[in-house]
Amino acid sequence: MNTEFLKEFVVLAETKNFWEASERLYMNQSTLSKHIKSLENELGVELFTRTTRRVELTSYGQTFLPYARTIARTEFEGTSAVKRLQNIENGLLTIASIPSMPQYQITMFIAQFQQFYPDTTVRITEDDSNNLLEYLLNGTCELIFTREDKLAFEKNFMTNNQIIHIPYIKDRMVALMPTEHPLSCEESVTLQQLKNEHFCFIKEGSLMHDMCMEACQNAGFIPDIIFTSHRIDSILDMVTNQDCVALLMDKHMELPDNGPTQINVPWKTIPVSPEINSQISLCYRTDKPLSNPAQNFVDFCTSRLFGLS
Repeated sequence: MNTEFLKEFVVLAETKNFWEASERLYMNQSTLSKHIKSLENELGVELFTRTTRRVELTSYGQTFLPYARTIARTEFEGTSAVKRLQNIENGLLTIASIPSMPQYQITMFIAQFQQFYPDTTVRITEDDSNNLLEYLLNGTCELIFTREDKLAFEKNFMTNNQIIHIPYIKDRMVALMPTEHPLSCEESVTLQQLKNEHFCFIKEGSLMHDMCMEACQNAGFIPDIIFTSHRIDSILDMVTNQDCVALLMDKHMELPDNGPTQINVPWKTIPVSPEINSQISLCYRTDKPLSNPAQNFVDFCTSRLFGLS
C-alpha cells in the first residue's frame, strides 16, 4: 500500500474538496482522484461519496481514517528520526533556547563555539521554557538552554539523574515603570507596593507568566493584567504609553555587547524585593550518548563557565 496515497486520503478527508486538497498537496486534481481510486480498489470499498462540489466519507472511510492518520504520522516520525540522526552524524548540532538569546549572550556563546569548531553547523530553535523539555525528550534537540525558578532548579539539579543541568546564568525579577511613576526613584519595590497597578506580563502559558502570577499571589493579590505579549518591545511600549508596570527579569533589559546604546529611555527598571530569581541552565539527557558536536559544545561551555582548561 502506497503511504503517499494514505496521506492524500487524510487530507481529502479533512478538506472534503478535491480542489482544496490538491492545492494543499501541490498536485493536480486528476492525479489525486486517480490515487484515491487506486486506494479504494486496493481496499475493495468506496471511501468517499462524491458530489460535484464536495466529498463525504463513507462508513468505510470513517473506519479507515484513524488508521491512515496513524500510519502517515508514524512514517513522518520515523523518517524525521532517521533524518535527525543523519544530520547529527554529518556535524549538525541542534539546540533549543529560551527567547531573548542576545540579552542572555547565548547567541554570542554559540558564535564563539563555532569559531573553534567551524565544521559544525548549529541549528537553533527558540521557545518558552515550558516547551523546551519536550524538545529534549522527543529528540528534536540534543541540548537546551532553559529557565527554571529557584526551587525547581535546586530540586532538579540535585535529584534529576536523567537530565544534567549545567548552571549558565542567574537573573532576578524587576519591575518596569514609567520614569514619572511615584516609585521610579526607589532602589527596590515590593510587589505589595504594586498591587493596585495595571500590569504587562509575558504571554500566558509561558514560565515567566507563571512565575509572575505566583509571585503576585504570594504577595496577597491577583494582578490586574491588561496586556500580554511574547515581545519585549511591545511590553516596553505599553509601559511607556499606557502607564503600566511590567514584571520581567533583569537580563531581559540588558543590551547585547554589540547592540545599540539606549539613551534617556522613558522607563525605569527597579529590582523586586525580596529577590525572586530564576536560573538559566544548559541541559542534556543522560540516557543516550551525546553526538560529537553536542559533547564538544558541552565541554566548551564547561570550560568557559567554570574556568577549566
